[in-house]
Amino acid sequence: MRAIALNAFGSVDNFNEQDWSTPEPRTGEVRVRVRAVAVNPIDYKYRQGRFRGTLPMVLGFDASGVVDAVGPNVTSLNVGDEVYSYLGGRQSNGANAEFFCIPAAFVSVKPKNLDFVQAAAFPLAGLTAYQAVVKPSTLSAGRAVFVAGGAGGVGSIAIQLLRNLGADPILTTAGSDASAAYLTDKLGIPREHILRYRGLNVDELGSRTLEMNGGKRVAAAFDFWGGDMKRLCCNIVDFDGRIVSIVEEPAGFDLNVFNASRSPLFARSASLHFEYVGARAIFGGPDAWDVYGKQFAELTKLIEAGVVKPITCCVLNPLSPESLGEGHTRLESGHVQGKIVLPVE
Repeated sequence: MRAIALNAFGSVDNFNEQDWSTPEPRTGEVRVRVRAVAVNPIDYKYRQGRFRGTLPMVLGFDASGVVDAVGPNVTSLNVGDEVYSYLGGRQSNGANAEFFCIPAAFVSVKPKNLDFVQAAAFPLAGLTAYQAVVKPSTLSAGRAVFVAGGAGGVGSIAIQLLRNLGADPILTTAGSDASAAYLTDKLGIPREHILRYRGLNVDELGSRTLEMNGGKRVAAAFDFWGGDMKRLCCNIVDFDGRIVSIVEEPAGFDLNVFNASRSPLFARSASLHFEYVGARAIFGGPDAWDVYGKQFAELTKLIEAGVVKPITCCVLNPLSPESLGEGHTRLESGHVQGKIVLPVE
């Protein structure tokens, strides 16, 4: 099969096309013929060498396609099913290839109202948003929330899930005019609820955010960006509030949550939760994987009901070393609205 492999960590120039053996599904696995893939921040972080790994490697954590073969003991999927998949744990190779094999728990029949390109944009971002917003939710309808990174893939879905839970107002961020327009035109966020953060320090960001909410703190804050946005989320949350972050920080990041005199959470009895969608996939066994199938099913219902609408996709040329490199480069710029998707021919 054709695969786009990474031969060395670092530049996008290290992607090249290779001929890999077509994998065969083992017990409990299915083989998927890939029709579209999406690019996520985790992809370029792997490419940069942050998480190491054995080279050459095939990246890619999001895919849509058609079930091509099923292994023994698979009852949930059949050959010919149109599916979308999260490749976050055990699999034969990443999504940037013609085929991959993966345990059936990480694959779901795609929503009927999505094409392959739209479906490829959902698995990683959709599951992350669902786990961050819905799974631990104690949010009461009519409470204010703050979303750092609302124009991205995870943020786009999280805003829709929060709206479905009754959050009001939903405050979020934009670093450019294009992001602000996307939030207003596509996600229905009023301009007065969008924090334009360029040139502001953390204290100024906190004051502006509280002003947008009538001087009140928010019930929950979601950090999909990291750095100063994580600090901001901790600073603006209310008593018994909740901060959820999906972004890891480099060594030396200063956020002391246990020292009573320094903690941004102690005085408001707030909680900080780190959500890692791949935790069960990587560190758990088959008995921990069922959760993905259940969450896929819930997402599919919400998408088919129109509660969660298709993510805006920037569709690049079909998968190749050049188009994949372009996708990584665009995403690293930090100003992509929605998701970058590449068809696979």
